[in-house]
Amino acid sequence: MKFEATAILSQLPHVSECHSLVVAYSGGLDSTVLLHALADLRSRGRLKQSLSALHVNHGMNPAADNWQAFCQQNSQRQGVELQCFPVTVSGNSGHSLEELARDARYQVFNAHLANGECLVMAHHLDDEMENLLLRLTRGSGPGALAGIPRTRSLGKGRLLRPLLDFQRSSLLQYAELHNLKWVEDDSNADTGFDRNFWRHEVLPLVDKRFPGFRESWRKSMRLCSEADQLQQELAVGDLSSLATDDPRVLSVEPLLAFSEPRQRNVLRYWMLALDFPPPGWQLMRRLTNEVLLSSKSGACLECPAGLVQKYGNQLALLKAGAGFESPNQQQSWKPDSDQVLQLKGNGELNVTFSVTSEPDEKRCRIKATANDLIVRYRQQGERCRLAGRPARSLKKILQDSPLPTWLRSRQPLIYVDSQLVCIPGIGVCDDYVAESDEPGLEIVWQPPDLLYRPG
Repeated sequence: MKFEATAILSQLPHVSECHSLVVAYSGGLDSTVLLHALADLRSRGRLKQSLSALHVNHGMNPAADNWQAFCQQNSQRQGVELQCFPVTVSGNSGHSLEELARDARYQVFNAHLANGECLVMAHHLDDEMENLLLRLTRGSGPGALAGIPRTRSLGKGRLLRPLLDFQRSSLLQYAELHNLKWVEDDSNADTGFDRNFWRHEVLPLVDKRFPGFRESWRKSMRLCSEADQLQQELAVGDLSSLATDDPRVLSVEPLLAFSEPRQRNVLRYWMLALDFPPPGWQLMRRLTNEVLLSSKSGACLECPAGLVQKYGNQLALLKAGAGFESPNQQQSWKPDSDQVLQLKGNGELNVTFSVTSEPDEKRCRIKATANDLIVRYRQQGERCRLAGRPARSLKKILQDSPLPTWLRSRQPLIYVDSQLVCIPGIGVCDDYVAESDEPGLEIVWQPPDLLYRPG
């Protein structure tokens, strides 16, 4: 398909709410063509929005400053204001420089795109083919194989890609017709980069054997897009059947009635809805095949963003580092005044001296004592008789309490010497309840906030 500047006009209704277009301008062929076409439309009165450009200088190539200078000169010739932003890109474990450079660019885009602005990018049809191959090699699912989105929200504005219907060859013809100049990044010829390998080694062979492959592959992308949409619609209904009072906690029992693919589908949707990056394929299989089916309390899956942990009949998203090794922890203090005791990695205890004429077992007031109080945690086999209740195991007491399941292993226990006297928030043991008009210590536990929070 031949490319002409007016072809962009059919894409502009996607950004009718935008008053300004900002071209992501690298200086390469694609973005140079895009900038020229938009500037041409503006000069003919066909473009209603204002026009500017943005250049990100990664500093990764020795010629990076020369490229920036070229972009400044060419933008000036087109009568387009250009903003330049330097970024620093350095390698780290698990991420390629290509990925890091992309992340750095989008951080700039997110930070500088204002309300009512639309960032216009020059991705074209061949980029989409390369992107499909890259994602296939990574084992991506239907959502990632659905193609590059034409438009989406970005920062305070929107992103638009109006060239996705055109091959790079048609952009090259346009550039030659209008005698355009552009910069060539020598790294684009390095087939050591995966994208360049597909571009220079594989796609030319595919094109020679199957000239119509682009349209066939785009049909597959559209089918993937439809499959992804159906999965999301299914997940919406499934998630509502698993809901609890907190969106970060699911009910496990109805989840177990689903097939494994359906379990993974709704769990992935649940995580995405909470901005919790879903783990990869293998870890998702472990989550459904091991954690969900585990009879062990506290079975969990560690993810980069946090923990997915099963407690009884609930599955919770917890913060990273929410694990707690409690059995051997112990703290002691002398209760000689109102005080706040900071527990090691486990919130705090508020201790208040009080006298009341209205005894309330739920207030957890214990008799004032000169002995040190000791905070311990559940080990195994503890039993006690809470005031007004029969003797029971601590395990059953905690199970019947309103305490969220993911906090039970963290429940502090108050001892005097070797005697359990109080379970803060749950009850006081017989013989240690502060009676009416008797001085007592009211002990309240403020547990840590363990549930995952985006950002």
